[in-house]
Amino acid sequence: MPTAGTRTFPGLVLGAFLLLPSAVDGQDTVRRVSLAEALEEFAQNSLALKIARSESAQTAGAARQSRAYANPALSFARDDLGHLEEKFWEETFLVAQPVEWPGRTAARARAATHATGAGAARLRADSIALAFEVREAYVQAWFAEEAERIVRRTASIIQTVAEDAELRLEAGDISAFEARRLRLERVQAEQDVAEAVLRSVDARRTLATLIAPGTGTEEVGPSEGVVGVPPMVTREAALDALPRRPDLEAAARELDAARAGEEVAATYAIPEPTLGLGYRHHLDGFGGASIALDLPLPLFDRGSGARAEAAAYSAAAAYRLDLHRQLANQDLSAASDRYASRRARLEAVAADLLTDGEALLSAATAAYSEQEMSLLELLDAASAFHNALLSALTLRSEAWVAYYDVLRAMGGGLED
Repeated sequence: MPTAGTRTFPGLVLGAFLLLPSAVDGQDTVRRVSLAEALEEFAQNSLALKIARSESAQTAGAARQSRAYANPALSFARDDLGHLEEKFWEETFLVAQPVEWPGRTAARARAATHATGAGAARLRADSIALAFEVREAYVQAWFAEEAERIVRRTASIIQTVAEDAELRLEAGDISAFEARRLRLERVQAEQDVAEAVLRSVDARRTLATLIAPGTGTEEVGPSEGVVGVPPMVTREAALDALPRRPDLEAAARELDAARAGEEVAATYAIPEPTLGLGYRHHLDGFGGASIALDLPLPLFDRGSGARAEAAAYSAAAAYRLDLHRQLANQDLSAASDRYASRRARLEAVAADLLTDGEALLSAATAAYSEQEMSLLELLDAASAFHNALLSALTLRSEAWVAYYDVLRAMGGGLED
């Protein structure tokens, strides 16, 4: 029977790794979707998107109602008069119609059109922002599952090293200090696995909440990996997309609607008449047409408050548009710079991190199996392997999230 010093370590690592399969590989309750499928489900099921659509429809309905012309009013009156044996009655049929000055009608129509356009642009902006959240959640779910696999793989190595350390401690090949160190590392590795599992579950539930109706406890995971380097998007191309951002279009349409509202308010100084046309007849047979004119006198209310309110609202809309332009420019610049940095970092070191990490672990296990490396040195190699692979995963996920963020900042970007 071989002693602890003659055991072959690579076989032990493989056996331990097979005893600890990744939970994401055997998840029966996890539904798998591609990114395209996730976005399609989001378009159909997202509660946040349904809220945005409802708010846009509410804006359109309010705008349509604001441009509606006043309805005519139909009235009927009968007067019965009598004195002693004499009686008299009179009946009046009247149709009254408020008459709006043409300038006010046209201004209200323009305000309603711009308000409807602003609501539609705001919906597009909300949709783009929500779609970015879905893309980000998809990448985060992929990262969490891949990180869990790496943590489990590292834990399996530490588990095998710790078991081997107990045998070697009994044989007197290592000190009690090294054995205690391995026991502590094993406990920490088990804790790391438990935390990684929770992060994977939380990431999948976040993705499910964004794209699927349910109770919030369902799990949806990615069916395809996040691979390769995202497409190049230059800073110039990103900034050129500034005029196409729907949030800026919404702010511009809101300013147009506010200015049209100023024109509407300016007409309040002129009273709006009501014309009436009807028929009146008496008991004695007399009858004929009845014409009425109702003209309010602007003695107390001349609409000065409404004009001041409209002017202030228009000024605020103009300031809001300028502020949105500045913030959008800053958003595009920051997103573009962040993406360029992370993409360059991914291209520069991610592949080397993966290769060097695997090579380091392979060399360390081979050296340990030949008794040319101590347990603690192997533990350090496993930790370096763990950090290298997690760093490579982090670079890839951050680069793709930054790419999707550039698309969001561009108002939909190249993909849309």
